[in-house]
Amino acid sequence: MGRKSHEEMSQQILNLIGGKENVNVFTHCVTRLRFAVKDKSLVKDVDIDKVNGVMGTQWLGDQYQIIVGNDVDDIYEAFCKVGGFNIEKSIDENLDGDLAAKEKFSLKMIGNKILAYTSPTMTGIIPIMMGACMCKVFATLLGPSLLNIISDTSDLYIVLNFMYSAFFYFIPLFLGYSAAKALNINPIYGIYLGALIMAPDFMNLIEIRESISVFGISAPVMNYSSSFLPVILGVWIMSFIYKFLNKHLPPVLKPIFLPLITILVMTPIMFVICAPLGTYIGTIIGNFFISMAQSNIAIRIIGAILLSILMPYLVLGGMHGALLSFAIMTFTEVGYETFLLPIMTAYNFAVFGVAFGAMLKLKKPANKAAVSGCFVTGILGSVTEPCLYGVVVKYKGCMKSLLIGSVAFGLILGIFTPIYYAMSSATIFTFWIPWVGGTTANLISGIALIIIAFIGSAIPAYLNTYNEIE
Repeated sequence: MGRKSHEEMSQQILNLIGGKENVNVFTHCVTRLRFAVKDKSLVKDVDIDKVNGVMGTQWLGDQYQIIVGNDVDDIYEAFCKVGGFNIEKSIDENLDGDLAAKEKFSLKMIGNKILAYTSPTMTGIIPIMMGACMCKVFATLLGPSLLNIISDTSDLYIVLNFMYSAFFYFIPLFLGYSAAKALNINPIYGIYLGALIMAPDFMNLIEIRESISVFGISAPVMNYSSSFLPVILGVWIMSFIYKFLNKHLPPVLKPIFLPLITILVMTPIMFVICAPLGTYIGTIIGNFFISMAQSNIAIRIIGAILLSILMPYLVLGGMHGALLSFAIMTFTEVGYETFLLPIMTAYNFAVFGVAFGAMLKLKKPANKAAVSGCFVTGILGSVTEPCLYGVVVKYKGCMKSLLIGSVAFGLILGIFTPIYYAMSSATIFTFWIPWVGGTTANLISGIALIIIAFIGSAIPAYLNTYNEIE
């Protein structure tokens, strides 16, 4: 978003907030524009939520906050120029503590706080995610599975793949930086948390030891590369520790003891709680749904629909890895799988369907181009993350659309039980492969599952997507 776009966005917000004459105080923090207004009734919350670039809004006490993410400094300057306000220094987000006491506790308040943290965290990594994913698309298109222009042993194929892996393998580091920045703490601390759970000495213990003692507390030894939840949760916890120490330690002691105490406290928290949490929850959920899948058809249908609905949240929380482990274990033992892998495959196409519907609906060229990139990356390269974080999470109405599509394909899967016979990537060229190996009816039901997942999400997305004022 350039300077002109920031000024257009600022003018829209200024008009919708009641004009300059309705603003008593205007300032900003690391992710939000903050307003103290004279007349709350003049603030048009719903319309402000639709402004391109606005990630969310919330009332915190008597203060109105507009979440705009990492571009907040540029947007703030543009708003000051448009509205004729004096440019002030960014304020500390710790000031939220006094205001929060005035705010009534509610689910909406919790949701707003989660959004205020996760939106700028995820938005910050989307540009490099898109670049990395396009490398995977090129490798897939040019490689032996499609055009066969290059072999899977060629240097170009290898380089394109590790350009993709460089992002997803080390995503805890990228998320650590982005999350720390969103919480207004030194980003190097966030990077450290990501590196901590990927340290070579720890990674070398995988498949050699089951656990390790971290300051006397037993912690599981697992592979946390490519994981989302540990660092997002860890940086949030660390922010309280960091800010407390930063406030109470004498200045002369801070250079040594602020980082030392912070990492001493966070190391056991990361290894014992944050890092394995997604796996623990995923294992519990996996066992629960496997028991439902093995029950009578009514319970199976309910289980299929329920797990399909939960899939986006499991993926966002990094808890789907345990489910995938269950599925692969079953597939390896018997040569096919009838529940988890079909749901995961259909879920991928439901996500692609949402991106496709949003791409058709959005009018602004910049938005349409970004969503088109997410869709192409997904449908050609079998990469869901850009569609999930760049479309489903970003645009209002998209998560609801994904859930509608999930109910549709969950119902089909529960009734017809297509059998997954062959491991394959989820692309437009290979969506039929998993269902080959059984009867013709199985092939038809498997293809129907994918089509319904895609269309069942694309249509609601086209009807419901909004986050911009035309």
